[in-house]
Amino acid sequence: MVKGAKTSTVSNFDGTYTLQAIPNNSILVFSFIGYKPYEVAVNNKTKIDAVLEENLNDLKEVVVIGYGTAKRADLTGAISSISSSAVTQSVSTTIDQVLQGRAAGVQIQQNSGTPGGSSSVRIRGISSITGSNEPIYVIDGVIIDGNSGSLNTNPLSGINPNDIASIDILKDASATAIYGSRAANGVIMVTTKTGRKGDLTLNFDSYVGWQQMPKELQVLNLREYGTLKNTRSDLGIVQRDPYFIRPDLLGEGTNWQDELFQTGLIQSYNLSASGGSDTTTYALGMSYFDQEGTIIGSSFDRMTIRAVVDSQVKKWMKVGVNLNAYKTNQVTTVNDDSVILTALKQTPNVAARNADGTFDGPDTTEFVQTNPLGIAMLKDNHGKDYGIRGNVYAEIGFTKDLKLRTQYSIDYGFGNRYTFNPSYTFGALSNEVREGSRTKSTSENWMWTNTLTYNKAFGKHNVNALVAQEFQEQNWENLYGYRSGYLTNGATDLNAGDPTTARNSNASSTKSLSSYFARATYTFDDRYILTGTIRRDGSSQFAEGNKWDWFPSASLAWKVSNESFLKENQTISNLKLRAGWGVTGNSSVPNNAYTSVYGTSATNWGSGQIATNTANPDLKWEKSNQTNIGLDIGLLDNRIEITTDVYYKKTDDLLLRLSLPAYVGTTGQGATTPPFANIGSLENKGFEFTINTINMQRKDFLWKSNFNISMNRFKVLKLNSESGVYDQTLQQGSDVTVVTRTAVGQPLGQFYGYKVIGRFEKATDFYYKDATGTVKPTALPEGMVIGENGVWIGDYMFEDVNKDGVINEKDAGYIGDPNPDFTFGFNNSFSFKGFDVSILFTGSYGNDVLNYQRRWLENPRENTNLLKSALGYAQLELIDPNRTKRLS
Repeated sequence: MVKGAKTSTVSNFDGTYTLQAIPNNSILVFSFIGYKPYEVAVNNKTKIDAVLEENLNDLKEVVVIGYGTAKRADLTGAISSISSSAVTQSVSTTIDQVLQGRAAGVQIQQNSGTPGGSSSVRIRGISSITGSNEPIYVIDGVIIDGNSGSLNTNPLSGINPNDIASIDILKDASATAIYGSRAANGVIMVTTKTGRKGDLTLNFDSYVGWQQMPKELQVLNLREYGTLKNTRSDLGIVQRDPYFIRPDLLGEGTNWQDELFQTGLIQSYNLSASGGSDTTTYALGMSYFDQEGTIIGSSFDRMTIRAVVDSQVKKWMKVGVNLNAYKTNQVTTVNDDSVILTALKQTPNVAARNADGTFDGPDTTEFVQTNPLGIAMLKDNHGKDYGIRGNVYAEIGFTKDLKLRTQYSIDYGFGNRYTFNPSYTFGALSNEVREGSRTKSTSENWMWTNTLTYNKAFGKHNVNALVAQEFQEQNWENLYGYRSGYLTNGATDLNAGDPTTARNSNASSTKSLSSYFARATYTFDDRYILTGTIRRDGSSQFAEGNKWDWFPSASLAWKVSNESFLKENQTISNLKLRAGWGVTGNSSVPNNAYTSVYGTSATNWGSGQIATNTANPDLKWEKSNQTNIGLDIGLLDNRIEITTDVYYKKTDDLLLRLSLPAYVGTTGQGATTPPFANIGSLENKGFEFTINTINMQRKDFLWKSNFNISMNRFKVLKLNSESGVYDQTLQQGSDVTVVTRTAVGQPLGQFYGYKVIGRFEKATDFYYKDATGTVKPTALPEGMVIGENGVWIGDYMFEDVNKDGVINEKDAGYIGDPNPDFTFGFNNSFSFKGFDVSILFTGSYGNDVLNYQRRWLENPRENTNLLKSALGYAQLELIDPNRTKRLS
């Protein structure tokens, strides 16, 4: 633009611009969001090129907060931001993956390797023992629950990360309390790209990549497997196999991991158009993304179309629309029959395919595995989802300072899930029962928000106030159908199955939330900032008398660097102290948990109604109180930025399902589920540290870094009783094992079991001398004796905690902690003449990890293939008493 004049223009996609009839003494000002303005005199020049310098640490940067925006310098709460460039560099399938390692206090764990699968996002620890701990996502004002209820599906999969302009993470209660009952686990604000005044700008970008498994698990090859099987035959465990007379002459055999895993291709294409006039701006876009899984039988693709239009229809009125439509297709066949585990267990003497290309299998039906490759390629398990998400709004400016905004938001989704199990023959194994199912689901969520804002500056004072009302309703319905008895594998529609085998079911639910809230921010002399919010929520999840509750917060900040004694300091560019407190809530219980829900049950007199749950009309809100103290430091013109926070969060009245004994009617015919109740309390406390640096900045070269580290400590303070526990089990076949236990005074989900103190390696290990010199037998698991079919050489010794001479449940205890001591992220980005490179390291330290499958894959008695580490099993040999030689 021409400085001091109304003449301006916008460059096109390659930076070209045109200005005509410009006086020679004019000064041109070049500007762009995120870059420092650049001025140059015309001086009779007909061509002027400008290179803008990125303004990497601009404290005037606008941050999206709840129901509004604020300058970063004026924030009083704990908020982390992720820029559009970081999103682009991440090459992520979904936006939750973008967060990995880029914000302190935010921990990401991928739940499934399935493309398009969900991730667990934890902001400052865990707020619930049995409920969801996922944050909510506010995408251009549309609120989305981060909990999908499935490891393989992601509620955010319909959003194209390339459309994102910024991500702001609200972490402490002073920042999140404006969202009241939905903000117990944090809030992630996502702002998508909008139009800008100027000529039409077209942009197209794409990338193609691939992904591979970095390494395989080392399992036995054919020679090793044959040798092991011969040893087991010698011990009388299995019969001698004539195929393994000379294992040393055999080859490698089938590598089932090589057969199942593949190089997965990733493709992304994005086309966008934007522009506008003085009164109307627009942004249009469409995209296609396709990701093949690293395992056969898994893939994900997505198509999106979006449109954003904002128009100043009157001087006093602005209207707009922001819509995003999507279609996704996800193949999750790999999850059928535990295909990956089957590939690890399948023996190397079984071929993947026959000579004619059909799938092979074992030559017996006893103690064998199916063909995992055949399952992955023949079975069908895929889902198609369609949705539209967006909002329309109108904004009326009564005065320069007073504005009314009304916004109607929708999030509609339509899902179809298809499964078909064909008939097949894999060697001696076969399946003759063809069966298929269809599941259709719809979700219709809408929200109406009305806000009145007042922003006024007078002298050294500035007041920003907001009052608002909001109503939200969520509707969901599911329809399921099943048939078997198909005549062919080629016709898979339900009507091709046998009608006499038909099964069907239907379910639906509705819940709503009504809210009234207000916020006020007062700033004095750009030095002292005070913010207070109050919200009152009413939820349909609770009975009358408990529906409504209050969620307040307060925070303050002191801009020390704006004091006279620091204002001219050349080293300290920014210094701000922050403190905040707030209350958030949680109403995550099944619909109608406060009352009885009846279901249909067969009786001798026909169908009847029976209560399916135990009601608790006294159920009420779960609440979290959080206190946060923070410090922001900027050094050397903010080339170095440091942010640190300490926090304490206590959650009371935990919503938990009671554990009741079976004799009260919780199991068996006509059973009802135990009730939910407010019976617990827990705490999170932690520390976060972030440092951003501009290491080198030249005309054509830029190097900047980000390092963050966070520590969170979690403890259960109260359950329904001092001895109350919550156990998590894993089941494989008929074997059910308690793996983790949550108890009062302990962190969540501690690994629970028996402590290994050694291994039986020689005969004398089965006995020991006590303090009096008396020989006693070593404690053995209850019901087991010394012998080849009991406890024998090579087995583990367990600690006899209570010294009663037997290993049983009284000796079990906490043996590991899955919670990390700290998590960290370290990102370096380099740019040089239009090329950029980003290197991101993320990690966690101090957490124990359970590989549950080692229980079977390292057991030499199993009739499966094993990990190579299983070859360290104990072997008995006769030893010459004179120890001169071994006897065979």
